[in-house]
Amino acid sequence: MMETVLTWVGPGLDLLAVALLGAVLWRLGSDPAAAWGAREERLRAIFGELRGLVAQSEGLARELDAKLATREERLRALLAELASALPAARSRGGEHADVDAEAPRAREAGGNPAAIAARIEALAAGGVAVEDIARRVGVAAAEVRLVIGLKAARLAHQRSAASEPADAR
Repeated sequence: MMETVLTWVGPGLDLLAVALLGAVLWRLGSDPAAAWGAREERLRAIFGELRGLVAQSEGLARELDAKLATREERLRALLAELASALPAARSRGGEHADVDAEAPRAREAGGNPAAIAARIEALAAGGVAVEDIARRVGVAAAEVRLVIGLKAARLAHQRSAASEPADAR
């Protein structure tokens, strides 16, 4: 009995291998390259769309950078105008209700707008509220907000310039 089974194992395995080969060929169909060609074409279309999206996003990033640069220039001009108008307003006196006894620090800086702005930025980095900064430095709260906004715009511009590819510069 065992000899009979062992005699038919070899040819049975050969027959099974031929049957599996036939099933694979039937599954692939008559032209397996046609399916691969369609997949390659679909991948090419997807990559083409991705390239278009990348180019579009780069264009939008450049537009945003230009708008931010324009806004920064405008804010700098406003700050310069404010700095020139501030001494005249202070000389009239009494117009800044949010100034308290710590105002001499601003005067110690000699009314230097850069020193005042640096003090505002330092206090803002420390998490001090805008109204408290205005009282401590001796300037209006609107000026404090303007300086903080300029710093945020400057940092955003620096980040966008740093993340811009070297060949786009």
